[in-house]
Amino acid sequence: MAAPLNTVAAIPVILFAYARPEHTARVLACLRGNGVPLLYVFADAAKGDADAAMVTETRALFHAIDWCEVRLVERSENFGLGRNVMAGVAEVAAEHEAFIVWEDDLVCVPGTYDWVCAALRHYANDDRVMSVTAWTHPRLTPAGLGGLPFFDARAECWVWGTWARSWTGMAEQTASEKMQTLIARGIAPDTVGGDLVSMAAVEEARNIWAVRWLYHHLQYGRLCLRPPHSMVEHIGFDSSASNAGESGGLANPPLAAAPAIPRIWPEPHEHPWARRLWRVAAPAWPSWTQRVRTRMREVTRAVVPAGLRDAWHRSRATRWAGDFPNWPAAVAASDGYDAPGILARVTTAVGAVRDGHALFERDGVAFDEPPPHWPVIDDLVALAAQQDGKLIVLDVGGGLGGLYFNYRHIWDGIPQLRWRVVEQPGFVAAGRAEFASDRLGFFESVETALAAGRPDVLLLGSVLPYIPNPHHMLRTLLAAPCRYVLVERTGIVQQTGDRLVVQHVSKRLGGGSYPCWLFSRTQLLSHFADYRLLREEVAFDGAAAGAEFLNFWFGRDLPGTL
Repeated sequence: MAAPLNTVAAIPVILFAYARPEHTARVLACLRGNGVPLLYVFADAAKGDADAAMVTETRALFHAIDWCEVRLVERSENFGLGRNVMAGVAEVAAEHEAFIVWEDDLVCVPGTYDWVCAALRHYANDDRVMSVTAWTHPRLTPAGLGGLPFFDARAECWVWGTWARSWTGMAEQTASEKMQTLIARGIAPDTVGGDLVSMAAVEEARNIWAVRWLYHHLQYGRLCLRPPHSMVEHIGFDSSASNAGESGGLANPPLAAAPAIPRIWPEPHEHPWARRLWRVAAPAWPSWTQRVRTRMREVTRAVVPAGLRDAWHRSRATRWAGDFPNWPAAVAASDGYDAPGILARVTTAVGAVRDGHALFERDGVAFDEPPPHWPVIDDLVALAAQQDGKLIVLDVGGGLGGLYFNYRHIWDGIPQLRWRVVEQPGFVAAGRAEFASDRLGFFESVETALAAGRPDVLLLGSVLPYIPNPHHMLRTLLAAPCRYVLVERTGIVQQTGDRLVVQHVSKRLGGGSYPCWLFSRTQLLSHFADYRLLREEVAFDGAAAGAEFLNFWFGRDLPGTL
């Protein structure tokens, strides 16, 4: 019988190894640096003579360990990874209530073992949590975590910890059988990534185990805790791998220090972005036709000169053209925001984000990837905390509340948030009909929005370039001073006066053409004489427009810094 977790002096690490002595030596150095006190090792036997010497060399590393207690199992026949893990974990689960599983090509930073152990102890008696992992990736990590871990319905196989209770039932069904139980309950088998369906089809033929563990979580509706950033990296994507092939785009940047162990651990609720992130990052394995198309693209890149490829891409990219004397002239040369279909496109895209079918919206396009990092988020949350959970945001040109919905899971933590959008009449009517709530409101003019109450934060996110008289609007807005003003994605030219052009948007971003101001830096910043420029950064490359597209963050009457 497994010993109760609260009486165990040490949570063991289970290491599965084969014939990779150089990788294994690095892994053992990490485990030693983490102060692992008890190590179970399941060393697989060689498949044949070709691997025998490497297996012997790898096993010698375990016999030389003198820095922790080692319980070494040297297989007399080759189990393969899947069978070795299934048997080894079951054996340790019969003796220990909690344990951490490692493979011979996974390295980590100091503090990893302590972080995972702390999580295992905290959630030991919470049946909503089935496992803990030390691995994640920027593509899979939601924004705005504030340094805290998050919960995911998809488990992990790269350094993970669990409890004996969670392993129960793993040997009773294959991954395909577990998948069928989900389908019978109306749960899509690719809900956390199409690659699971592909892996389940070859589980037994390839002797793999992880897909069963992932479907095991989904079968029982349990969660996996992930860190705010990865403590682990996979070093085994090379010719010595027996199971891992390519990284699949999930190789991590250089690892940061282990996150602090939370004083207050989060409640087990699946993060609303987690499944969508996985479906984008881990699609089904490509069919033969997809592989052919990929190969054709590779051949094209090899054969077509870079200059021709660049010219083709430029012809499809957003561009800025002309030099117009006044707004009516620029309007006459463009489609304008009144072009048919724009409002319908924005309504569809924002609705997709609101309903969980997309992760973020910009300019009427819904994206299946997380919104870009917005550095000001943590500062706005801090401001709301200083004001006892109160925050009023005036979002001029905010469409149908895309920015509100893009980061809604963060704004939900601000009890008395009021998000006010100023837009054209058609957008206001659609916003009030489809998206308004007691937290999100829509206004047809700056004046009516200001009359509802002075905002704490004024957002001018890529809006000043697209209105006829931006300087007049700025004077009106700043006449009622607010704490912070964010001017984002705004074109700046180094000349004495503003320049008026027409922006032709790429088809990938919905197409269309609009009048667009590129501002003289001196003239734009003159409006903010009563404010302090807190930050300035490049928003995106503006070479095609002959300008810089910048973000400016201004503050007034600062208690600290934004």
